[in-house]
Amino acid sequence: MTSPRPARLALLLSAALIAAALAGCSTTAATDPPASTQPSASATPTPTATPDASAGSAGSADERYATLCAANSAAAAAKAGTVGEDLEAVKAQGVAIRQLLPMTDVSPDVAAGAEVFATSTDETAGILAQFPADSLVSDVGLDPRFTQSQSMQSAMTDPNYQAFIAWTIQTCGFGSSEAG
Repeated sequence: MTSPRPARLALLLSAALIAAALAGCSTTAATDPPASTQPSASATPTPTATPDASAGSAGSADERYATLCAANSAAAAAKAGTVGEDLEAVKAQGVAIRQLLPMTDVSPDVAAGAEVFATSTDETAGILAQFPADSLVSDVGLDPRFTQSQSMQSAMTDPNYQAFIAWTIQTCGFGSSEAG
C-alpha cells in the first residue's frame, strides 16, 4: 500500500540527484577522465548554444565535450531559478548533446544513452514551455507532467541513460578535487 506521495517524492529525489550530479560538470573540473575524452581547458563555451549549430561540426570532440559539460552545469543551476531560465538551459543541453551525436568514441550503452538524453531534453523543454516563464522551477517540479514523463522514467530505469549520465559525470570531472 504505497501512496502516490512517496512515489513522487522518490522521483523528485532522483531528479534532484541527477541535477546535482550534473551541477558538478564544469570545464575546469575535468582532471582525471580518459585522455580521449578530456575536455579542453582552453575552451570557454557559453551556457546557451545557438540553435543553428550543425550537429557534429562545432569544433573538436574536446570542445564539444566542454560545451556539453557547461550546458549541463547551466541546466543544473537553472533548476534553482525560473521556468524561463530552465527552458533556455534545457534547450542548450539539447543542442550540446546533438553536437556529439552519433557518439562513436564511447561504449554502445553510453552512445544509446546519449540518444535517450537528447530525446529527454526535447520532452523536458516541451513540458517547461507549458508553464509561465516567470514561474519558479521549484513550484512546478512536482507537476505530473514531469513526474510521469518518459524523460523521468528514463532517468529512473533506462540503463543506457544511466550509463550516459555516469560517463558525463566522469568526463566533466564531477567529484574531482576541483569541483565545487
